[in-house]
Amino acid sequence: MSTIVLIRPGCTDYDEQSRLLGALEMPMNDAGLAQVQKIIRHLQQNEVKLEAIFASPFDPASSTARAIAESQPGAKVKELEELRNVDQGLWQGLPEADVRKRYPRVFRSGREKPQTICPPEGESLNDGCERIQKVLNKGIRKYDVFAVVVADPIATVIRCTLQDRCPTVASCLCGEDDRPAVEVFQAESFDFNSFLKSEQCSDPAPVTTDAVAVTAATTGSDQADSGTQESAS
Repeated sequence: MSTIVLIRPGCTDYDEQSRLLGALEMPMNDAGLAQVQKIIRHLQQNEVKLEAIFASPFDPASSTARAIAESQPGAKVKELEELRNVDQGLWQGLPEADVRKRYPRVFRSGREKPQTICPPEGESLNDGCERIQKVLNKGIRKYDVFAVVVADPIATVIRCTLQDRCPTVASCLCGEDDRPAVEVFQAESFDFNSFLKSEQCSDPAPVTTDAVAVTAATTGSDQADSGTQESAS
């Protein structure tokens, strides 16, 4: 059994504008840099000792992972092409609201299985499943505690697979709203078949109180003490 710490990269201008980042590379803005420092403090305060940090090789995930590694003695950053974000093709850079207006048929056809929605000249979440599975299972076999730093929507694949549920249509574009900056899962293996076959979409399972506290600190919310339960697979 391994502990997987799923970490959200610091935000970019696209995140604040609700634009689809997809496979584009973009640096963190000032708010994103501040978010990463709060994540680092949270990990230190909770004595989280990471053995490795898996990350996409592209910013903002790459810079986030390297910053965290500086505060984690012995944790090496492994930038892996397999963890690159989903290529959202012609939708990349567009506001989410504009995409919904321009491509209504795509969203209607993807209501039952939103993970199959494929942007023009891009890839669906399903397309990224196999490469993610190989990497995470390798990490589970090798490490007791490791982090994965990836942006949404690829983080949605990991979260929904570990929670054995289907994503919503919206989460297949920009990820799930208000997801914590840090989420902790226990897993013996990573099998994306349940994600591929899932047809009934559901809301996210609750996560740890500590994870919610990090999100609140990161976003400036005053709701850090809201009651939650641990999320596990």
